[in-house]
Amino acid sequence: MGEFTGTHQHTLDEKGRVSVPAQFRRQLTGEDLYLNLGMDGCLELYTPEKWSSLRDSLGKVSRNQERNRFFVRRFASFVRPVSVDAQGRISIPADLQSLAGMKSEVVFLGQLDKIEIWSPDRLAAFMKREDISFEEVAEGLEIDL
Repeated sequence: MGEFTGTHQHTLDEKGRVSVPAQFRRQLTGEDLYLNLGMDGCLELYTPEKWSSLRDSLGKVSRNQERNRFFVRRFASFVRPVSVDAQGRISIPADLQSLAGMKSEVVFLGQLDKIEIWSPDRLAAFMKREDISFEEVAEGLEIDL
């Protein structure tokens, strides 16, 4: 499984295709990937291994509670299989582009075991939040930076 880090800005063409950053493409196996609406207004791109793990976890969620049913329905309803084409691009469906606020540019943001895809404006606004700081969160984590 790949490890995805870094930030890369790319152009979304009129057909909804965008080049996957070369650094990320080198780590992909060529199998189908999975694209989904993520948290905080971005899209998430999963490798087959990550998707399999997520699917297994979702399968264990009890559907006896309305909140759980809502979550699984919402999560699963936007998942789309995508493939990297011969030019190194994926296609982002129009509904996902719209929900993520994407226009002509997108930002790929490595998240270790998955890739987030953001509208540049939405990512900039999210990263400039004043109600939370990197340092405050880091102090509460049990990792040694």
